[in-house]
Amino acid sequence: MQSFILGAGLGSRLAPLSLILPKPLMPIFQKPLVQHIMDRHYEAGVRSFIVNISQHDYLWERAFPKETYRDCPVVLSHEESALDSGGGIKKILPLINLDEPLIIHNGDILSDIPVAELLQKHQQSGNLITLALRSCDGKRNVGFDPQSGQIIDIRHALGIDTGSYQFTGIYIINPSIAELFPKEDHFSIVPIWIELIRQGKVGGVVYDWPNWHEIGNPEQYLEAILELNSRERIHSSAQIHPSSKICDESVIGKDSHIPADTRLTDCIVWPRSHVEPGTHRRCIITPRITVQL
Repeated sequence: MQSFILGAGLGSRLAPLSLILPKPLMPIFQKPLVQHIMDRHYEAGVRSFIVNISQHDYLWERAFPKETYRDCPVVLSHEESALDSGGGIKKILPLINLDEPLIIHNGDILSDIPVAELLQKHQQSGNLITLALRSCDGKRNVGFDPQSGQIIDIRHALGIDTGSYQFTGIYIINPSIAELFPKEDHFSIVPIWIELIRQGKVGGVVYDWPNWHEIGNPEQYLEAILELNSRERIHSSAQIHPSSKICDESVIGKDSHIPADTRLTDCIVWPRSHVEPGTHRRCIITPRITVQL
């Protein structure tokens, strides 16, 4: 099994945090977001990971120094400039098994959606593409027929349905769709979807019950951390003065330092950060900058 994680975006909405780290490398509790994604894929049977990247190459190489995760190979597909959602897939075609379905996951999506079940439903359906959908949250611009399980429109491009469902950023493709790819290297995958929707070859599965968070901007990043449950909120290596007070929802990263008489409420402290004494509320504190929300 193989999966492709889209990590080549610029992350401009997450600035200034994305000037320090690419979105998929942002810490979620005590590991990068991309590793949470890989964990979900691993549980689904994936044993080969590809991530496309277009900036901060050295940070990605530092995150995967052995080019593996959980003893599975991790290939970084370098793009001099981001090739968009379709161009990124085209570039990795020589790296994948063209006879196996490919799991594709946006690198800014943190979710418990059962990838193994999505994959099974894709294989049973006979569709060339299967999108994971939600009928709540975000921008609902996907037209979906629950009776047939087929996508009937997206972004109202076919003039059939304005949409009541949201695309989650997680989907399965058969690599044979590459027959529809244009000659150029930079292109969006959406026109390919639209053509295959016309042919009745794009399905959907609705997942409203799992956790789903888009880490699109600093506010969404903080809210995801505050809403999710984890036993790993405070790293064992963090140095926290006994006089300091930290609320239960805050997250304290590895080798960070919390001085005396400091109060943290609804904060994220990145690894190796030194927090200034005083009261901090709804902050993202990094070794270089603090973002107040």
